[in-house]
Parts: sequence; C-alpha cells; structure tokens
Amino acid sequence: MLFSNKLNSLTKQVSRLDIDDDMGPGGSETMECKCGMPLCICVAPSKSMDKPNPPAVRAPVTVTQSETSAKSKGSTSNSNARSAVNPGLDIPQRDYVANGEGLREAIKNGDTAGVKKLLKEGVDANYRDKQGMSVLHLTVLFNQTDIALMLMEHGASLEYKNAQGETPLDCAPATLQYKMQEKMEKMKST
Repeated sequence: MLFSNKLNSLTKQVSRLDIDDDMGPGGSETMECKCGMPLCICVAPSKSMDKPNPPAVRAPVTVTQSETSAKSKGSTSNSNARSAVNPGLDIPQRDYVANGEGLREAIKNGDTAGVKKLLKEGVDANYRDKQGMSVLHLTVLFNQTDIALMLMEHGASLEYKNAQGETPLDCAPATLQYKMQEKMEKMKST
C-alpha cells in the first residue's frame, strides 16, 4: 500500500510536469539529469499539484475465436492465423513471376496463396536454386508448414539433397518433420 501511494505521487508529479512553467524570462531553465538520457524527466521540479490527472485508459485486446483455435493447434505458419482471421486472404500478397524464382519469393514471403497460384500455373515444385537448394528445403528452413505440405502434394521430392548433403526432412524442425512424414504416409496409402 505504501509503495502504491509513493508510485501514485510520483506518477502525478511526472504527468503534471508543465514545460511552460520552466521557462523563465531569459529562456528555459536547465534541469539536472542524473541518468544522462536525452529529454529525461528524472528530476522533476517541485510544484504544487492542484488537480489530479485521470489515469490512462488502455484499450482491451480482443482475440477472436479463430485466432485462438489456430494458436491452440500449434500452427507455426503465420499464414494459418492470418487466413483464419481473414478468409479473403486466399489472394496472393503480390504478383510473382511464374517460374522457380517467383516460387522462391512467394515462399520467402510466407505467401501460401501465392505459392498455390504458382503451382496451379505449372511452376515446378522441385525447382532448385543456383546453390542446389530445392524450394522444399527453403520452405522447411522458413518453417512454413502449409507450404511444405502443398509442395509435397504437387510432387516435391523429399530425396533431393542440398550442398551439405541434407534432405528437406533433415533440415525441418521436429514438428514439421512429423507432419511431413504423416503426409508421406497418407500419400502412400492413397
């Protein structure tokens, strides 16, 4: 209680600081600062406090049901939460060139709708960049679950190795690895 009273008193002093009152006839009065930060108000002039300041009001943060369910499912892909909140987000973030480099850009941007559009346009899901890294490698490095599974549906190979001799599964975080292996099993059984 004592701490709270002192804190309220200090808050009132700081919030009631009136710069115009510090101005003397010859300009401004320099306050001595003990912390060295520019524009610091750590040493407020002593003034009488006539009126108390109303407390600041914070706007409540609202989380929608769809955001909560996307988070509770353990989704690591940002596009999942965005799509759940805004169902009209099946529109690509921008127009990508319909080739492997365009697909790489969409993956780097986490643009699931853009990747889907490029794959429908016939871009190769096994495209490799100049360093020999496949788009599936890139996808797992960015931990884009939805995109990784989509690439697998479009025939992306899990056997390609990058310059370090690693397959996409080798590069994937454990959760994504599990989901990719589940997807492989489902694809084999159908």
